[in-house]
Amino acid sequence: MGEVYRADDVKLGHAVALKFLSPRFAEDSAALQRLYAEVRVGRQVSHPNVCRLYDVGEFEGTQFLTMEYVDGEDLASLLRRIGRMPAGKAAEIARELASGLAAAHDAGIVHRDLKPANVMIDGRGRARITDFGLAATVEELAGAREHAGTAAYMAPEQLRGEPATQRSDLYALGVVLYELFTGRRAFEGRARGELPSISSVTRDVDPVIVRTVEQCLASDPAARPSSARAVLSAFPGGDPLAAALAAGETPSPEMVAAAGASGELRAGVAWSLFALAIGGIAALAVLSERTMLYRAVALPKSPEALQERAQTIAEQVGYTTPFAASGGEWTVNDALLRWIAAKRAPRNAHPALYHRVTRFSTRPLLPLAIGARITAHDPAPLDPGMVDVTLDPDGKLVRFAAVPPDRVDARAANDVDWRPLFADAGADSARFHAVPAVWSAGQVAWDGTFADQPNVPVHIEAASRGGRAVAFRVYGPWDEPRPLRDPPRPRRPQRRAARRGVLHDRLRARRSGVR
Repeated sequence: MGEVYRADDVKLGHAVALKFLSPRFAEDSAALQRLYAEVRVGRQVSHPNVCRLYDVGEFEGTQFLTMEYVDGEDLASLLRRIGRMPAGKAAEIARELASGLAAAHDAGIVHRDLKPANVMIDGRGRARITDFGLAATVEELAGAREHAGTAAYMAPEQLRGEPATQRSDLYALGVVLYELFTGRRAFEGRARGELPSISSVTRDVDPVIVRTVEQCLASDPAARPSSARAVLSAFPGGDPLAAALAAGETPSPEMVAAAGASGELRAGVAWSLFALAIGGIAALAVLSERTMLYRAVALPKSPEALQERAQTIAEQVGYTTPFAASGGEWTVNDALLRWIAAKRAPRNAHPALYHRVTRFSTRPLLPLAIGARITAHDPAPLDPGMVDVTLDPDGKLVRFAAVPPDRVDARAANDVDWRPLFADAGADSARFHAVPAVWSAGQVAWDGTFADQPNVPVHIEAASRGGRAVAFRVYGPWDEPRPLRDPPRPRRPQRRAARRGVLHDRLRARRSGVR
């Protein structure tokens, strides 16, 4: 019913998603009311595993809703592309779906359309429940006979025309989890044949998970788990209390009571540990001015602002294909720290100690390590069009690297105007002169200084392919260059001649029969 677009909020400086009604529903008052209802119901849920809904807007008579932009891929297309999810990652996504669904149920909402197409896997590999277009509150559904949902994921009572309940969502969750662990569609439309057990399809799924999914798929709603939190508790490693705290929620008394028995400490041990904790906090407060690196460096721009700046640089260089995913992290310039210690340089006489590395890709960024976040090295920069942009906290360019396309136009001129990247780095190209490249990735290089630091020598190297920049990096005197090739080893003619003489004597002795 809707079309979703990525957009940039120019006032707040971050990406959002805009959902419009399809043109054939634009004049449908019922569909318009459902769009309003989606925001009214969905914005009641605030959870890391649920896509946030913001507001309803209008432009030239066209209604749309604004919601959180999730950089990633929906679970349905992901499963079509890779087949069955690895058991460990599938278990992690299952816990996140149960946690997000529990948050919706705690707000008194029934989703009614939970399916892989309405689950996004974001750039960090986390599951996010989306599309509350058919969601309604428990009170609104009481006694209702509305037939709504996707048939292949509807519970038997929904197919019979009975009102949907929160346990109907648990049935849909079971269908989604079955596909997640097996890579196979559970049902097609309304058909409900005999469903093979997960363990008959794959043997690397924990039996507890198999039993929990089968319980969710029970035809009788009363035989299903009592709640989404009960599903979360049943999964190995699932801790609903810890999940609620991590999501910023206030655990209910029932949740705390179900978290397990508490232990006891003797009064003497407890007071000793308390005193140790207070002493540690006091010591940390005293030493933090000397030990906390961030206190020595001002961070004037937020990660979101730096990411927008990095994307602008990438598009300026010519990488204009829409990016499907992005991620980043702060790194510390260890080489600069060592240089400061050796030179005893003042802290305000060198570039920032922190760098913000942002990665963009035209494909989803999925770290190799399960549950890991996107870093400067994971996933590896292998996909054509993947771009890494490193900025200092002020937004000045430190490093640009891009994976070139597999095939380029050989006729394309390889001359690149490097002045825009010089400007992005805060450097005046007129203060630099060409020199030979000394780093392995460089084709052209320059030496010079920044206008605000004329006493600090700076070396810049760059490379291009097919008429587009693929590398640009600013080096300081603290960086140790890697030469393009290893220097030849010095020859030692006297030692080599001596070795030949010894070998000749041994061969002559063997021919004469001497041992």
